[in-house]
Amino acid sequence: MNTRDCFSKFSRITLFIFMSVMLFGCANNKNNAGEIENVIRRYNVLLIQGYQKQDMNPMQEVATEEHARKLYHHMSALGEGQLRMESRLKGIIFKEVDQRSSTDATVETEETWDFTHYRMATNEKYAEEKDFIYRMGYILHKKDGRWIITEVNTIGGTSTNTVIPWPVLDRKGKAVKQQSGGNPAGHT
Repeated sequence: MNTRDCFSKFSRITLFIFMSVMLFGCANNKNNAGEIENVIRRYNVLLIQGYQKQDMNPMQEVATEEHARKLYHHMSALGEGQLRMESRLKGIIFKEVDQRSSTDATVETEETWDFTHYRMATNEKYAEEKDFIYRMGYILHKKDGRWIITEVNTIGGTSTNTVIPWPVLDRKGKAVKQQSGGNPAGHT
């Protein structure tokens, strides 16, 4: 075997190894992207259930304890205001899944939600929004072979269909009657 044939065989082997590594790496990233997207979908299911049942403990299945605690505080604030929220995720589009390393990823989504807030004492609707579009940012970390959400940020939000607007409240928390034109009574 001459030098040229050895070099050609070496080149083919090197190319084969390189292509195998690239294909395996791409397949692995696609698998991770699917896992990451499933964690975010599960997060949203648990979020809906958490607000509905007023229990955010199950969030620790997909999020850090610290993040679950933040959600609990928001849910508690609604409860202190004697409100309960029900929501429905109508659609989610994964705009970008960026796996920065084997253990860190960021995700940007566009999510369409319906929200209804109810008075706890009477179960009457207090405020309602349909087709609210959120741009969300998720930060995930892989620990012990599982992707966990460490942080969620609202990048932006667009109201598209306010069915029942939030009432304007005075300093004591009482609803202020609205004049025509949408300004609170006594304000310009």
